[in-house]
Amino acid sequence: MRKEFEPLDISILAIFGPTAVGKSRVAVAVAKKLGGEIVSADSMQVYRGLPILTDQPTADMLAEVPHHLIAAIDPEEEYSAAEFARLAEPLICDIGDRGNLPMIVGGTGLYLRALLGGFSFAGSGGRSMKQKWDEHVRQVGVEAAFRELQTTDPDAAACIDRDNPRRLARALESAEVASSATGNSTAAERHRLWSAESPYRVLSFALTAPREDLYRQIDLRVERMLTEGAVDEVRLLRESRVSVTAAQAIGFRELCAYLDGQVTLEEAAATIRQKSHRYAKRQLTWMRKMPDIVRIDVAGLAPDAIATAIIDRIHDTSD
Repeated sequence: MRKEFEPLDISILAIFGPTAVGKSRVAVAVAKKLGGEIVSADSMQVYRGLPILTDQPTADMLAEVPHHLIAAIDPEEEYSAAEFARLAEPLICDIGDRGNLPMIVGGTGLYLRALLGGFSFAGSGGRSMKQKWDEHVRQVGVEAAFRELQTTDPDAAACIDRDNPRRLARALESAEVASSATGNSTAAERHRLWSAESPYRVLSFALTAPREDLYRQIDLRVERMLTEGAVDEVRLLRESRVSVTAAQAIGFRELCAYLDGQVTLEEAAATIRQKSHRYAKRQLTWMRKMPDIVRIDVAGLAPDAIATAIIDRIHDTSD
C-alpha cells in the first residue's frame, strides 16, 4: 500500500493539540495523503461506551483511515500512560512493517512523553510508596498536595489536573523517586526525559490557536455533546462498574450529579465548560515544554489546509 506514496525520512508522525483544536480531522486528512494509520494517544477516547462524552472520531472518520486505541477497552478497566505505551509500541511496529506511516495523535501530553520522550516507568516507588502518597493526599487534601507539588516539581504542577487526587499522588511519588534515584531536581530530570533520544525517527507537530478561539470551540462542543445524547450515555454507563480512570472523563461526574438531582443540567454544563477550559490550558502548557515540535497556528484554516501545511513541512524536513 505504502508504495503509492512518496517515501518519508521519518518512522512516526505525531500530531498534538489541545481539546477542540480539530486535530482528529486534520490527522485523517494527513493520513489519507500519506498512507497513515492513526494511533490515539487520548486517555479517554480509548474507552468503549463514551463516544459522545469523549468526542471520539465519527464513524465516517473511522472508515476513511485505520484508527487504533479508539473504543478499545471496557470502562471498568484502568488505563495509564504506561499501559498506553505498552499497547502502542507493537501497533507502531506492525503499521511500519506493513509499509504504512504510524501517526500518534492526541492531546494527553504525558502519554506522548511516555511513548516518544524516553520516559521510563521502571522507577516507580512500589506498592508501599504508592500507598504512602495516596494516604498523604487523602490526609492533607488536594489543595495542600498541589502546593507541595509546586515546590517539589513545578513543571508537573503546571500541567497536572489539580483536582485529581490520584494524579497528585502519582506526581508526588514520581518526584520522590526521581530525587532519590538521580540526585537531580525533578524539573531537570523531566527536561532530560523529554530530550532523550527516541527509538523512533519522530516528527512532531503541535496545533495551536488563540485561547479565546479554543474556549469558544469547547463551549460549542459541550452544547453539541448534550444535544447528541451524552446524558443518556452516562445514564447507561453508570449502571455497571466504571474504573477510576474512566470516571475522570470530563463531564462524567458532572452528568452523574445532574442525574442524581444534585445540580441542574445548565449547572452541570457550566462546570464541564470550566473544566474543559482548564484542561486546554494545561495542554497548552505541555506544548510549550515539548522540544523539537513544529507549531502550526490553525486559526481560520480548514483541516485540508492544515494537513497540506504539515505535509509540506514533512517533505521539507525529508529533503
